[in-house]
Amino acid sequence: MRGRVRTRGAMKARSRRTNEAEVAERLRQEARVLIVTHEAPDGDALGCLSAMLLMCERLGVACSAYVPGHGPFPREYAFLPRLQAVVRGKPPRFGPETTVYFLDCASPVRADSDGFAGMGERVNIDHHQDNPGYGEWNLVDVSAPSTTLILHRIFAAGGYAVDADTASALYVGLVTDTGRFQYSNTSPEAHRVAAELQEAGCDVHDVYRRLYESIPVPKVRLVQMMLAHMELRLEGALVTSWLGNGDFAVSGADEGHAEGLIDTLRCVEGVVVAALAREQVRDGRPETKVSLRSIDGSVNVAEIAHEQGGGGHARAAGLTSDKPVGAVLEWIESSVRARL
Repeated sequence: MRGRVRTRGAMKARSRRTNEAEVAERLRQEARVLIVTHEAPDGDALGCLSAMLLMCERLGVACSAYVPGHGPFPREYAFLPRLQAVVRGKPPRFGPETTVYFLDCASPVRADSDGFAGMGERVNIDHHQDNPGYGEWNLVDVSAPSTTLILHRIFAAGGYAVDADTASALYVGLVTDTGRFQYSNTSPEAHRVAAELQEAGCDVHDVYRRLYESIPVPKVRLVQMMLAHMELRLEGALVTSWLGNGDFAVSGADEGHAEGLIDTLRCVEGVVVAALAREQVRDGRPETKVSLRSIDGSVNVAEIAHEQGGGGHARAAGLTSDKPVGAVLEWIESSVRARL
């Protein structure tokens, strides 16, 4: 019987940096793991969950996954294996023998981490520049184009075979976080890993079709409403739009359908920053969720998001505010103006 990592939740080790080989060896020896990612997960987050669940199965490691929130995941990611097993809503409870793997999660607050008290150590695997290294084990590489690419390195370091399903999950995170290999974070390594994933069995055409050529009608209607609300500000340097609760109701859409809509705004000629605000209701209270994009990198939108408790990358960030949509967009305009 092989050895298993066991920890005591009340006696966690101090935070330390780690590498791919160490994480691979730790994963091989785990007794039980809980995989967690951030609220409103995107392709990188869900690709990480799917790939890690599949790999834990291959290694014989007992594994569960959790994502905060209650709404469905974006429809375009529904084909990823094992997502139907992800726990939503109230965080699951396990003992100190369970290691929590945070994937693509810059802050434990975004993963409702207060619900994980009493569990074992935290392994923090991420590529966001504002990740403070909150885990007992931290593998944070801000130069990596996606967290799934870091997972690929871990699997390679451990000598873990990647099958077609796992390769597809890793590819989803890579292709979405690089904007189909068009964003500035697209590195030579990204192309090399993409080739390796295709060689491992990922059907890139099938993934592309599912992600970008199977748009549900409610999402198309949301695009129509977003464009109707579009406004150019700061002499065209800032483009903003918003979606209200009524827009979601009329279109038959849910929050998952809003994934990726801001990419339409960021394509407007001459724009430096794009902002999309969405009305939400959380725990009976209204709030405004905002996605921000910096087109050429001259404005660091992560700095703007940080001012409201949000975060992300210099060119892609987000925040949540308890102020109404109009007030939040006015504040964003002021923040962008100060940085131009």
